[in-house]
Amino acid sequence: MTHIDRTPEHPHSTVRLAWAVTATGLVSIVAVVILTLAHNTEAATAVATIGGSVTVVGGAQAGLRSRR
Repeated sequence: MTHIDRTPEHPHSTVRLAWAVTATGLVSIVAVVILTLAHNTEAATAVATIGGSVTVVGGAQAGLRSRR
């Protein structure tokens, strides 16, 4: 008989994604502070932009996965 359960095979993948997003956000904050203290504002701005966008996109994906 065909199995019709649509539960993902790895239910913990959302938890891993959430931890990865959190770690990325924290690492980017630390990098921005270090670069700012080193008077490298251009690099700090770039890291903040990349870290923020990764956090937003990853958070949206984690939210969508948890609703399924």
